[in-house]
Amino acid sequence: MKRSLNTALAALCCLVFLTGLTGCGTMKTTWRDTKKLYRTYVNTDPTIDFSDQGITDKGLQRLAALFMPVDERLMGMMRVLGAQDTPPEPEWTQDFLTRHDWLSSVAVIDTSGAVLSQVPAVSMRPLDYTGLLEFGDRYAKRQMGAQVKTDELGTVVMVAAPYFKNNEYAGLVVASFDPRNLVRFSPEPGALVVASTEGMVWGGDGGQGEALAGLKWQDILKGAVQGEMNAAGGQYAWQARYVGQMEFVYLTDVREAKAAKPAPAKPAPEAAPPAPDAQPSEPLGVPITQPAS
Repeated sequence: MKRSLNTALAALCCLVFLTGLTGCGTMKTTWRDTKKLYRTYVNTDPTIDFSDQGITDKGLQRLAALFMPVDERLMGMMRVLGAQDTPPEPEWTQDFLTRHDWLSSVAVIDTSGAVLSQVPAVSMRPLDYTGLLEFGDRYAKRQMGAQVKTDELGTVVMVAAPYFKNNEYAGLVVASFDPRNLVRFSPEPGALVVASTEGMVWGGDGGQGEALAGLKWQDILKGAVQGEMNAAGGQYAWQARYVGQMEFVYLTDVREAKAAKPAPAKPAPEAAPPAPDAQPSEPLGVPITQPAS
């Protein structure tokens, strides 16, 4: 930038010198040349390379494409849930469930686990919230809790946020969902595996879900939140996210993605050339005045 400004200043000095020698006609030609120099080296038109994804590793590109539409919805729901720190009104509960229509139910419980209200009023699947009450120390600090439970009806994830009365922890707002309703936002749900530090969440279609969920994630996550590993007969890229006190781990087999040939790069779009006699904008520290004929 400093070199460009020096170039512009040198050009302007030449312009002044030539004015004294050649008069108005040459002045106009020199002025056009100076504007061209300015547009070329100082006030250049910016371009954006839309083909650049910001991630060069093809395995991570594959994982990001699969899990981000899922993770964005989960994290967004948790932000809204965590902000509700007073006993919610029925209208808030219904609106929350409507906005996040992949949820199965929303319940308000007290510190003993008794259900004060829930939407829908009659749950198709009875839920036991007792396990969530074990994280009272977290709730007192306004932190969230979560639990994964699997039975003959399948898997359910429960995410709990505390509410307060007179600044004292008084109960929980619990959002519950079937993982199948959430992973459907992935472009290829079957290629995605979601494990957790409390067990399997979503096994995908490859049949390796249980083996991946059985890894010692508590130990693995002590040193990293992202990585790649050879396990369960595949090469898996993975990314971890906190959900309450536990962690979700998104995984996908990246062997095919790494073996694929890169797509040809798309040329960056060219900026439209400026009008021949367009007046350049004034750069910082270099005042430009239109000479008189």
